[in-house]
Amino acid sequence: MNEEDNLRLAKALSHPLRIQILAAMNTPPRRMSPKIFSEETGTLLSNSSYHFSALRKAGFIRIVEEVKRRGSVEHIYEAQKRALAWSEESKSIPPAINNALAASALRAMFEEAGSAIDEGTFDNRPERHLSWDKMRVDDAGWTQLASLMNSTLAEAMQIEADCAVRLGENPGFLVSYLLAAFEAPPASQDQ
Repeated sequence: MNEEDNLRLAKALSHPLRIQILAAMNTPPRRMSPKIFSEETGTLLSNSSYHFSALRKAGFIRIVEEVKRRGSVEHIYEAQKRALAWSEESKSIPPAINNALAASALRAMFEEAGSAIDEGTFDNRPERHLSWDKMRVDDAGWTQLASLMNSTLAEAMQIEADCAVRLGENPGFLVSYLLAAFEAPPASQDQ
């Protein structure tokens, strides 16, 4: 990405509602209108419409359908790419934007986990998995771990694509997952 692309990206993702819209359209992937987003989140329709438009202009989403409703048109959008599964692109995004994206993604994931616990679905499947740990690595170990995370994400996305074919019109059920690997802050390394 060049400087102009970075500025476009920074502007497009400068508002937390835009990140929330992308997350809603990508987890799981689905088409959405500003009206649907407003109804699901309690956001004012005028705010949703404004931010959907900004994301469209920046190339993150595109209009795929127009539905006439009582003298107006409801625009249905779909995401141009999986917002929370970028790896190559994130290398050229300024750190402040990457940090904002990471904070939004983690906040949404922890809210999702809390909802699953509260609603009793967290333990519905005996094979469910939850891991969190720290390890000491060198540069080679870090490279191996980063490669493992990227290949695991690619495999997870392939599983989703395979399921879409098998499910057809059957809605199946939603599964949340989180892959993260990052250098721990120095103060927590000795804990």
